[in-house]
Amino acid sequence: SIKENKTMEKQNRKQQKKPISLTEKELFIFDVEGVIVPSIDEPAVPQDVLETIEEIRKKGKKVAFLSNISRTPFFRVAEILMDLGIAKSQKEIFTAGKVAVEYVKSKSQKKIPRVFVISERGLLVDFEIENGVEVVFEKPVDFVVIGMKRNLNFEELNFALECLLEGAELISCGHTNYYKGKFGSKEGIFIGDLPICEMLSFASGKPYVKIGKPDPVIFGFILTEFEINPKYAVMIGDKIETDIYGAKNLGITSILVQGIETKKHFVPVRTEKEIKPDLEIKSLKDILAFI
Repeated sequence: SIKENKTMEKQNRKQQKKPISLTEKELFIFDVEGVIVPSIDEPAVPQDVLETIEEIRKKGKKVAFLSNISRTPFFRVAEILMDLGIAKSQKEIFTAGKVAVEYVKSKSQKKIPRVFVISERGLLVDFEIENGVEVVFEKPVDFVVIGMKRNLNFEELNFALECLLEGAELISCGHTNYYKGKFGSKEGIFIGDLPICEMLSFASGKPYVKIGKPDPVIFGFILTEFEINPKYAVMIGDKIETDIYGAKNLGITSILVQGIETKKHFVPVRTEKEIKPDLEIKSLKDILAFI
């Protein structure tokens, strides 16, 4: 009968759709803000998140923690995650600021590249404590790096433009459209690094490099550090536009998890592409059923 045929078709479709398996995966990359903690400014980790990470380690998997953050220095992010018992060492932690520093060092033809940074203290510290680069406030400048800065002024923007017109390279660090939160006595919306770079790029006629999810530089850096092929890596995040989109572009298995609630968050650039994760889960601990 027609009803029986429809029932058989449904059963066949279920049989053909193989459930996802993460057994052969070697590296599990976790977004930090929204997945591990509400935000780096609210460093409280849920117990089930701690237990899930520990179980994944017990299964012999490598773990990494990835954040687009630039307003907080890398060493502080690492300190927080290690104090919480989430990360075992700094080698497991990657921020846009840290990768930006390494990118500048790898791309510069000079032994000590000169870098002009527009950002809050976090990204400045990342560059200032690195012996392989020099943070400068006068020309010549080899790289102009833009991060999160909620008290931006035109004097530094005009100087950055001069540097770009004279040959400096432009880098966006954090891949943020805008930020909702608080800065000093003001609470509201603050412009991100991407619009600033778009303006400087338009004015100078020069392209810029994006460091932060979903762009490939930051993902590629992690894969290289762990010496892992993308097909053996998994990205677990709470944002389609950054975590999932970026992973899928590189052939990394993507998992979307319901994010931890927070009043502070970055707003990613929307994409018109239809992006679907390889797996969608409500709680981070649900991932254990697939390993």
